[in-house]
Formats: sequence, structure tokens, C-alpha cells
Amino acid sequence: MEKSSSSSRLLAIFLVLLGGASYGLLSPLVKSAYHAGFSAEDVTSSQFTAAMLVIWIGAFFRIKQFRLLTRRDLGILAIIGVLSTGTTLFYYTSLVWLPASLAIVLLFQFTWVTMLIDFLVTRKKPTIHRWIALALILAGTVMAVNLWHEEWGNVSLLGLILGILSAVSYSLFLYVNGRIRSKAPAIVNSAVLVTTSAVTIYFVFPPAFLWNGTLPQGLWVWAFLIGCLGQVIPPVLFTIGIPKIGGSLAAVLGAIELPVGVVASFLILREPILLIQWMGVLLILGGMIVAQWQPGKRKLSAAKP
Repeated sequence: MEKSSSSSRLLAIFLVLLGGASYGLLSPLVKSAYHAGFSAEDVTSSQFTAAMLVIWIGAFFRIKQFRLLTRRDLGILAIIGVLSTGTTLFYYTSLVWLPASLAIVLLFQFTWVTMLIDFLVTRKKPTIHRWIALALILAGTVMAVNLWHEEWGNVSLLGLILGILSAVSYSLFLYVNGRIRSKAPAIVNSAVLVTTSAVTIYFVFPPAFLWNGTLPQGLWVWAFLIGCLGQVIPPVLFTIGIPKIGGSLAAVLGAIELPVGVVASFLILREPILLIQWMGVLLILGGMIVAQWQPGKRKLSAAKP
């Protein structure tokens, strides 16, 4: 039983890491779509639409299992969908007012905000290893984005507020994911989640790409690629993994997004990476390893015959 439980936990950790890594690929791909001449409005609304289409193709074959969803499940999944959209909107809009490096650092405050939410709800204090992991991740984030080399000028208060809101929204997204108790398959849960996200985004960015002629110009390729990496793969993997490990640990593991983003920017956009950024990436990875360190359990297992 213990081996089965351990294997299940390791699988959940791997799935959450994979979901976070998928998010990390988004920034360079979104930038590439912008460089190809497509607007932020078209890229954003089309990616959510493409994700909804892809997820429903998979969910169609499980259509009978939608009956397994309770009202509570539908409510939680709808909330997660709105929070996912909120994170996207707050973060993308903050980039209009802030340097990209500062916006990323503000978003990555989700690592401690999620732990704070978990403490306020459960009253369970984070372990010393979790605090050390958090410190390493935050320090690594500042180094990985090379924060102090920016020309700040006058930093926008509105941009700062939007950046913090993106962190809070993402924290709630991760934490509420841990509340899912649905008996339906992950693809069914994700169909509800992604549909809610798409409908929400249309209120801000109407799907003008459907009639403005950008789809046949190549937008459809970016829509499906970014949509799958941003709104299909992470929700499916998170709805499987996060309920098994909790939102607090998921927030620490989600920091994999930045190292993947830095490396992907180097490989896709040919952006140079400084030594200090590589050091930051290593600190973030080290923080995630420390968060998993459970010496007490290892000793207990070693003592058994």
C-alpha cells in the first residue's frame, strides 16, 4: 500500500511539473505569434477557442460520464476556469505597463501567496523545508529575469496592481484545483473548465478572428499550438495531479515554468542567457528539490525490516 501511495504521489508530482513546463513554453510562442503580425486580442481569443475545440473532441467520447459531475463539481470547475482567464488577462495587461522582468517577478509571488492561502484555510504551518524552498525560488526568480538590469523610469502603479492580481488569481487557481473531488475523468472536468475560460475571455476579447481574415493567414496554427500548451495540457494534468499533492506544493512545483521559459526563449527566440540567469534557474530547481525533501519519512522507511 505504501509503495502504491508513493508511486501515485510521484506520478502526481510529475504531472504538475509537466503542466508547469507547458506554461513555460507559452511566452516565447506568444511573442513569436506577435512577431508574425497577429494582435494580442486575436492571439488570446483564438487560443481559448482552439483549446475548447480540442478538449471537446476528447470529451465527446466520454459524453456519458458528464452525469458524474455534481453541482459542486460544476461550480468548482467554473470558478477555476474564471480564475485561469483572470490570470491571463491580469498578466498580459500588466505587460503593457511594466517591464517584462518585473511582471514575471510579480506573477511568481504566487509561490508564497498560495502557501498563505493554504495556511489561512487549514491552519497548517509550512515546513522549514518549504520555507527554504520558497526563499530559493524567489531569489532564483529575481536572478533568472535579471531584474536589476532594467531601466525602470516611472513604474506604473496600475501595472504593479495588475501584476499582483495575476499572482493572486494564479494562487487561487492552484489552490482551488486542489479542492476538486470529481469522479468524472480529467478530460470531462477540463471540458467544463476550458469552456468557462473561453466564454469569460469573449467578454474582454470578442472572437473577431472568426471574421477578420486572420485565421487563413496562419493564426490557426498559433491558436492550436498556444491553446494546447496553455489551456489543454495544464488543466488536464493539474486536475489529475494537484488534488493528490495539494495546492501549496503545486505552487512550488509550478515554479518550473520560469526555467523552461528562459531556456525556451533561448532556443526559440535566440535570446541570450547570462550567467546570473543560469544561476537563477539552478536556484529555482534547487528550491523544488528542497520542497520534496522528507527526511523523517525516509528514516522511518529505512528502519523497517
